[in-house]
Amino acid sequence: MKHRDIQPAHEESVLNSFKSFLEDSGTSLTVLDRPDPPDAMVTIGDENSWVEVTDAFQSPDWAESLTSNAADDKIHKPYQRRVICEPDRQACEAIKEVILKKYRKKSMKGLHSKYGPGVLLVGAYTPMISPEEIIEQSRSEILSEIVSMSPIFEFIYLYRNSHDGHVFYKLL
Repeated sequence: MKHRDIQPAHEESVLNSFKSFLEDSGTSLTVLDRPDPPDAMVTIGDENSWVEVTDAFQSPDWAESLTSNAADDKIHKPYQRRVICEPDRQACEAIKEVILKKYRKKSMKGLHSKYGPGVLLVGAYTPMISPEEIIEQSRSEILSEIVSMSPIFEFIYLYRNSHDGHVFYKLL
């Protein structure tokens, strides 16, 4: 798969897994459009909404290693192993910064103004700590940062890869 095709395929995979996750709890999700932004216009149950998919990585070099490995038209740049001080804290900060970046983004504010609050799905590509642990350790810190901001997202889920798709954990 070419590098430019990876992101749309990844987003579609995450949306399909999120649909299954919601259906398992008795709620339907129908993708109506993929305008970018947002990544999807959807109906959740009987409500129209929108979904934004993003990813947080332990570090920029970890992100580059993972994404270059997935592309046929890029040379894989292996992760350079090194000592990581406070890996849990680093991962929690990466998740928090990705979420805050979405809250500050002009296009997200525009979507909120036009369609109301949406759903944010954040991939936790943090090999030393799980999304559950990130939520346990950082939920209150993240929520205290966004409480004074416009409520751009009604729901925020962290997700991780699994053997058959993705597993989701509710943050907000």
